[in-house]
Amino acid sequence: MTAPRQGPKRASRRPIGREQPRPTVGTVARTLQAAIDTGEAISVGAVDLVKNTVRAAISGARDVGAEAGSAAVAAVRGSIAAAREIGGDLGRISGLVLNGTIGAVREIGNDLTDLVTAGGAKRPLAKATRRRRRDTSERERTTRRSA
Repeated sequence: MTAPRQGPKRASRRPIGREQPRPTVGTVARTLQAAIDTGEAISVGAVDLVKNTVRAAISGARDVGAEAGSAAVAAVRGSIAAAREIGGDLGRISGLVLNGTIGAVREIGNDLTDLVTAGGAKRPLAKATRRRRRDTSERERTTRRSA
């Protein structure tokens, strides 16, 4: 048996210059169906992409909100601790000021008591003030006479 003889291959069976026949209805329907299927796959993919993006954004916002809440709670707790510390310091300082004031009043009272018991105040304060005025007047008179 001999193999059938094959001649030179042609690029197309249709002769050049002839008008090509119109595609059949089945070919157009298959092409349209393929286009619709492709569009459907693209739209489903786009919907999935948008859905996943929204989920990620919501999850990120939830995480940011949780962190902001934690930071706010920590700030409030720090402020409360600082206020407690400041209040304690003010309490200690006011106690020291009060003790110092009482000590000063006690010393003034002791000095006045010593002055009265030692006989340092022989006449009442009002009379001592009047005499001082008279003494001052006499000094001024003497100064005027000598000048």
